[in-house]
Amino acid sequence: MSERSDLFDTVLASHAPLIERILSAYERRPAVRAELRQDVAVALWQALPRFRGDSALKTYLARIAHNIGVSHVRRDTREGFPQALAETGPSEAPSPEQDLTREQLRLRLADAIRALPLGQKQAVVLYLEDFDHAEIAITLGISEGAVAVRLVRARQALASMLSETSGSQQEQ
Repeated sequence: MSERSDLFDTVLASHAPLIERILSAYERRPAVRAELRQDVAVALWQALPRFRGDSALKTYLARIAHNIGVSHVRRDTREGFPQALAETGPSEAPSPEQDLTREQLRLRLADAIRALPLGQKQAVVLYLEDFDHAEIAITLGISEGAVAVRLVRARQALASMLSETSGSQQEQ
């Protein structure tokens, strides 16, 4: 195998969970996410020869995945597709109440993240992937100050959305 092919395989294998989490912020439907993963793989294959090492490979890959996600959202918005309804399968763990509650909170948080404006969504997803402000700024092509503002606004929006959701669930 070629050096490019080896690097490609290594990067995809070692960062598959990162790619999945980023794409899940943009798309809920597993089948569509699978297509987006393929798009990320193609884009990575095409971009690897241009990688100059100015940033970490993880940051470079995250930017590719985010760009694919953004393009997907823009395409869906332009074409007028409604956001997909939740597709939740059975919980992997048997049904202890604590696990169920945690899973429900995770799903509500994922829905709330998907509802954020694009810039905030990008910053939050990278922050949750343990990117620091500098890495987020590089990945998104914005200043660290802009990253901080987006994260503050996103936290406020998420807190508001989650409190509204829990308030409406308690009323039922």
